Order: sequence, then structure tokens, then C-alpha cells
Amino acid sequence: MTILMTPRVRSWLWCLLLLAGLALPAQGTAGPAFDSPPERDAAGFFSLNWEGAERFELEQASGPDHEDARIIYRGSDTSTTVSGLPDGEYRFRIREEGAEEWADETTVVVEHHPLSRAFLFFALGAALFVVLILAIARGRRLA
Repeated sequence: MTILMTPRVRSWLWCLLLLAGLALPAQGTAGPAFDSPPERDAAGFFSLNWEGAERFELEQASGPDHEDARIIYRGSDTSTTVSGLPDGEYRFRIREEGAEEWADETTVVVEHHPLSRAFLFFALGAALFVVLILAIARGRRLA
């Protein structure tokens, strides 16, 4: 069965589709959201990525009540690298710049590698260095 559409019917259909599209709620107006934030960090630095608006405000706090909160980024980039934090639990919130409500929140636990591990690797490196120097010295005497 073939349905023939006259130009008038076609224009009415386009008008209805246009009106239906305008009546639908806008998608993605909930504000910015973090994109796979890390839960833990041992390296001493991590990146936070987000999407969802043109300009952003990123806030950092160390307590659950955000009493000591401070804005650490304001602008249009969609990521930032955080470094230099001591061990602890840090909360980050993001919102569209100028908005009243925060759109998304995440928590990152910073636990640096223990100092004993660093000293162990340093001692192993020093021992390897001494063995290498001795091998080079012994090889010169034999030559």
C-alpha cells in the first residue's frame, strides 16, 4: 500500500515534528559531571575530567561538610591535574560557573607509597651501582 503525500500534508507533518521537538525537555541541562574520576591515588598526582557545560568551577575540600572548601579551577577547560596533596581524603565538586547548586561530587583518597619502600628501592639502586662499578674495575684489570 502506497501513501501519497501532497506538499501541503508534508509541510503540516514537518510543522508537527518541529513543535514536538520544541516541547521535549532539553537534554544535558543537569550541569557538568565528572568523567571516571579516580578513587585512590598513590602517585602524588591525578587528573579530574568533566563535561557538560562551557565554563566550570571546581572546588576542593578535605572534610565532608566542605567547610574548608576553596575553588581550585575556574574556566572552560574540561580537565585539571591535582598534585601536591598530603595523605588524606579529598572531596571535589563541580558546577557550571555562576550556578548556585553543585552538579557533581567525587572523593579521592590520597595514600602515597610508604617511605620504607622508597628507601628500599634507593638501597637496591645503590647496591646495583656498586656492583656495576666493581665489574667495570675488575674488567679493566683483566684486560
